[in-house]
Amino acid sequence: MKIQTFRDMRGLIHGSDPKRIGCDIAGVLKIGSTEIVISPDADSIMPMLFHGCSGDYDATFTTNDGRIYKLEKVAVRGGWVQPPAPMVLEIMALRCRADEADRIIEDLKAKIVELENIFDTNSLNFLIK
Repeated sequence: MKIQTFRDMRGLIHGSDPKRIGCDIAGVLKIGSTEIVISPDADSIMPMLFHGCSGDYDATFTTNDGRIYKLEKVAVRGGWVQPPAPMVLEIMALRCRADEADRIIEDLKAKIVELENIFDTNSLNFLIK
């Protein structure tokens, strides 16, 4: 399983191996009352949850620098996290693309401001400064 985080401080657990979990960011995954330490270097072992019970549980992921991501409800069946529905994965892929587009837009805006400051065409601007 993998924790996918988004720019709007939400996230999703997805994947096919219910016994391992990982994320690109270090932090603590909390499903119900169970806490699992996540390292970006290697996948962590996912324990059997709630003594083999089934249900839908709230989940959060707190990074080491204090950011809290609210994850989609986690379906647990027989103590193991189940993958989300295919439609949810399609929406996740779109959300990832939108986040990447937002990053590119922010970089381009910063570059435009930088270039505007370099190539100021106001010929009297030097008098003001």
